[in-house]
Amino acid sequence: MIGVAPDPKMLKIQLGIELRRLREESERTAAEAAAVVGGTAPKISKIESGKQGVTTAEVEKLAELYKAPAKRRKYLIGLASQLPKRSPRRTTYRDAVPDWFQRFHALEYAATDMRIYEVEIVTGLLQTEAYARSTIEAWEPAADPRLIERQVQTRMDRQEVLTRRQKPLNLQVVLSEAALRRVQGNSDIMREQLDSLIEASHRPNVELRVLPFAVPNRIAVASAVFLLRLKEQQLSAVYLEDVLGASYLDDPEEFTRYNVVFERLRSASLPEEESREFTAKVAGSYG
Repeated sequence: MIGVAPDPKMLKIQLGIELRRLREESERTAAEAAAVVGGTAPKISKIESGKQGVTTAEVEKLAELYKAPAKRRKYLIGLASQLPKRSPRRTTYRDAVPDWFQRFHALEYAATDMRIYEVEIVTGLLQTEAYARSTIEAWEPAADPRLIERQVQTRMDRQEVLTRRQKPLNLQVVLSEAALRRVQGNSDIMREQLDSLIEASHRPNVELRVLPFAVPNRIAVASAVFLLRLKEQQLSAVYLEDVLGASYLDDPEEFTRYNVVFERLRSASLPEEESREFTAKVAGSYG
């Protein structure tokens, strides 16, 4: 049965990532943080790596020290309030909108390695601004333009994980040919997007492969799959998303099964240089 509460383990990891990011942005030391919660620097390290829980009172004190914006402070205190007092029985947890995105964003920010299979759309970390805007507008045609622009900017900001100086994300992406041929926006947007994919594929930390329709006897995977590894948090997790929410699978056997499936998709796809040539050919079809 699908639970309505988020995974406590993911909550602790998200809180740790967010609190560490706030601390670093405020240029506070772990010792300073420990002083306000009556602990030691190792305690802060455990909290920030997701290995130890944190109370709402501690989050409030840390957020005050870091001068976190009121909205962010309220959100993090709300997360801490959801942590169970005792360890629950293991089950399948599911995030509902809108927390799914904020939780995934935190995990993505802290990830050291990510493997993504996309079926119908170019993955968010490799989208151009125009392509991103078109996908968001398609989902929310009645949304206020200011909201659309904030979402576009957030998506663009996420891509910093690929270019940051300290520990850039190692990314492997397999795109179904459908993602290249399904028109998002118009021909100009698609041509720009595919040219951008080719450019991104030359980065040393990005591997991009295309899985063509013509590959015989390929396995069929109907939806997108995200595999994340967070070295510091010692986490390997599968992220699955649909229109109603998202699920996280962090059981070692489940992760391994999805990793095997990804490797089969990757092995069936074109090598990197051939994928670039294939993408360029499709880009040329947009005129």
